[in-house]
Order: sequence, then structure tokens, then C-alpha cells
Amino acid sequence: MNNLNTNNLVNFDKEHLVGIIITQSGMIEQLNDKVKELENQLNKDSSNSSKPPSSDSNFSIKKNQSLRQKSGKKSGGQKGHKGANRKQVSKPDETISCRPNKCSNCGKDLSNKQGKIIAKRQEADIPPIKPIIIEFQQEEIKCSCGHCNKGEFPDHIKSPFQLGQNLKSFIVYLNTAHYIPYKRLSQMVDDLLNIRISQGTIDNTLDYFNQQGIPIYNQILIDIKKQKWTGSDETGTKVKGKNWWQWVWQNEVGSFYAIEKGRGYAVVEKYFGADYIGTLIHDCWSAQNNTAASGHQLCHPHLLRDLIFCMEVEKSRWAYQMKQLLLSSEKARDVIWNDNFIPILRKKIIKEYNHKLKQLINQSVTGKESIRLQKRFKKHRIKIFYFMNDPDIPWHNNSSEQAIRNSKLHQKISGCFRSVKGAKRRSVILSIIETCKKRNLNILDSLQQVFQGRFNFGVAE
Repeated sequence: MNNLNTNNLVNFDKEHLVGIIITQSGMIEQLNDKVKELENQLNKDSSNSSKPPSSDSNFSIKKNQSLRQKSGKKSGGQKGHKGANRKQVSKPDETISCRPNKCSNCGKDLSNKQGKIIAKRQEADIPPIKPIIIEFQQEEIKCSCGHCNKGEFPDHIKSPFQLGQNLKSFIVYLNTAHYIPYKRLSQMVDDLLNIRISQGTIDNTLDYFNQQGIPIYNQILIDIKKQKWTGSDETGTKVKGKNWWQWVWQNEVGSFYAIEKGRGYAVVEKYFGADYIGTLIHDCWSAQNNTAASGHQLCHPHLLRDLIFCMEVEKSRWAYQMKQLLLSSEKARDVIWNDNFIPILRKKIIKEYNHKLKQLINQSVTGKESIRLQKRFKKHRIKIFYFMNDPDIPWHNNSSEQAIRNSKLHQKISGCFRSVKGAKRRSVILSIIETCKKRNLNILDSLQQVFQGRFNFGVAE
């Protein structure tokens, strides 16, 4: 077939030529289907699929779109909204009197005249940044019996000159919570405090904190697994130039990070285990689907983005109907769990939503992407409206996506982890910092307590 030319075709009979034409037509049709499939893939971006925003090209057919619906309200502060201004303090640290020295009319001296305060203005500032150097002096006292007695340095004083625990906490905080690399952090400490620290000192500081933080890190996961629901997500990152995966399990009481080579169920089993009795919220990745839990809830925004793609590219009516059903269920859940709502009616409404879902996933659907998505809905039908059975279970995994964003910010700033030790260490420290945020604890105070070996989250509510 590849050697056909004009001379060869002249010698073929009519039946042979018709066969060639039919064969070529079939090949052209297959190529057209392949081109259309590739075009559809090019049209996918973060607004209409589960692809991350970082994968969007400059040639995407649509810019990143929010799934939020229009509220009909004007932008800016709404009517009746109270503005928030800084309030003056009742006891300022310093008071400066702004009084006239002489009369602006006749020029008489007013220094001995009593005035009255007619207005007050305040400013907040910081004192000059200067480190406090504390010297520990070891004394020797000779007893009358002739024995020489030496005083003991505090346990944490190990060398002739070292960094204090407050400064160490500041270094951990800036490096992990604010993604400041070693070189910039070393320069910052030198500029602000006039203390020279090497990148090795920073690394040793992080190492020591990691050792102190391991028991706290393990406790965070225990506390998370006690809760009614847990969200989980994972994203790719680089460790020593190779592809690794940053994982997170989180809910209202904490965030637990882990970094591993794999993205499979073995990671789930290693960290999260197979004994969770709450609800897991995720984006339908197979390892998450296989996680042992009393229930699973698929993230609605992920499903909605895929539905939007089918609506835009394949003009799918089925996708539109499914999208409306998902959005309606989110509003309905808040209504049916009001205090005065009748339980029997609540069960009836939940049953009706599941019935509508069943009807849609059994509909006849056209379009390759729509058919593929419908199969996913059918396979995971029980995980789509699971949230309707409990007022506290979210229908989205937004908090996990926000938590995992830390990894992408770190990657944009530092590029990658230079060592496996550094990657795993950051997971421990980040877990402690993010959990402190969720429990409204002062981060610097908490980090100082970790260094001192006396930090405890207490009992998670």
C-alpha cells in the first residue's frame, strides 16, 4: 500500500481501486478521530479538569475560571459592613506632649501655662533590633575540706558561643513557614542582628528541631485520625533531581505531611494505616479510593471541572444536568440539617438526590470524555453524595489543596530538595507549624517550647 504510484494504479481493476479507497477512507477517519482527541487534550486546563494550574499553557482556550457562582452583589464592602480600623491603646509605652511654646498671636511665653489635651494620635514602631548576649560564668568554690566544687552550665549550653533558643526558633520559622533558603536566611540574620551564622549552623538547627519534634509529629496524625473526617491530597515534587510525592492528611485539628518516592497505596498504608473509622475526602486517586475508612466523599470541585470540560468541548447536556445536580445538593445539605428540619423528610430528600444521580449515570451519553466521566460517576456513585448524611462533612477538598500548596511554593522558591533527609525533615517541621496555626497557637512560642522539650498540643477537641 505504501508503494502505490500513478503507474501502479493504472494497472488495477475497478474492484481493487474501490478497496484501496475504502481502506484509505478508514485510515483518514481514524486519523481525524486521533486529531480530535489530541485537540480535546490541549483544551484541558485547570479550569475544566483536574490538571494543576502549573500545567496550563499560554494557549489555553480559556483562562482559569472560578467555580464560584455570581452572588449578584456589588464588589467591595457591603451595606452595613463595619470597617476595621486600628484602635488606640489605653496605656502607651511612651507619651510625648505636643504643646505650643509661645502664643501665635502676641508671642508671649506659654511654657508655664497649664494646657488641656484636645486630641491624641499614636504610632506603632519597633525598637532598634539588637541581640541580647547572655554570658554564663562557671564558678569554682574551694571547700574548707580542700575539695574544689564547680558550678554546672545549663543543659542547653553546649559550646563557648551558641545561638539562643529564641533565635533558633526564628530561624526554623523563617525557613519553613516563609520558605527562606539558607543563603538568604544567613544574610538576613547578619543584616538584622549583626550575627554571622553559616548555612551549616542553620542545617544543624533544623536537625535538632526535627529530633525534638518527631514525637509531636506522630501525635498530630493520631489526633487527625480521631476526627469525623480527614481530607487528603498529594502532589509531585523534586528530591535530588528526581520525582517524589508530597502527601498531606489534614482536618480542623491538624495537618500531617509526608514525602515519599511513590504515589501508591503503600504510602497510605505506611503513614495513615488501615484503621480509620471516619470519612476520607479526596479527588478520586486510586490510592485514596483504596484507603480504609467508614466512608469516602469525592471532591465536588474536581468533578465540576471535568463536567465543565465536557460542556465546553463536547456540548454535553448530560454534563450540564450533572453539574446542576451537584450544585443543588450542596445547597440542599445545609437546609436539611437545620435544627427544625424533620428527620423523615431529610432522609427522603437524600434518597431523592441519589435516585436522580442513578438516573443520570444510566442515561445514554455521547462524547468520549462524557462517557469516560459517566463511568467514573457510576463506579464511585456512593461517594458523591455521602456528605449529605452528615452536616459536618465537607463536599470539597479545598483545605487539603490549600495545605499541599506549601509544597509548590517551596518548589518555586528553592527548586528542589537537595537531600532526602532535608525533605523528610521539612515534612515534620511543616506539620507542627501548620497544626499550631489551626489550633490558634503562637507559632514562635510553640517552636521555642519544642526546642526546650516541653511542648504539648494537649487533647485535640
